[in-house]
Amino acid sequence: MRVHRTAPLRAFAALATSLSRDLRLSRGAVGVLAYLLCLPNGSWITERILAERRREGCMSVVASLRELEERRYLRRVVSRDPVTRQYSTVCEVFDRPYESAAPAGEMQKVRLVAA
Repeated sequence: MRVHRTAPLRAFAALATSLSRDLRLSRGAVGVLAYLLCLPNGSWITERILAERRREGCMSVVASLRELEERRYLRRVVSRDPVTRQYSTVCEVFDRPYESAAPAGEMQKVRLVAA
């Protein structure tokens, strides 16, 4: 097989090849993870928006996110605002499975709101 690549002019992201070669992940989970890694740090997105952007079912996206969490590519951090007493979830997305405490340079924080 011959692979043809174009030189990126702007608005591109580099992804580790180990991500696509991890046989424990489904193709759907790899696609969702690649999309999340390309978002700017601190982005706000919902499962419904993820499903609409790629014309997938919401349940498929939720299953992919759950799979990424089980394989330690995604970590949900739930916090409660002391003033409003409302809960919020911030997801940390990693380009490789995280250890118990990952260095700050290896993660991408995305605000994922349950719809």
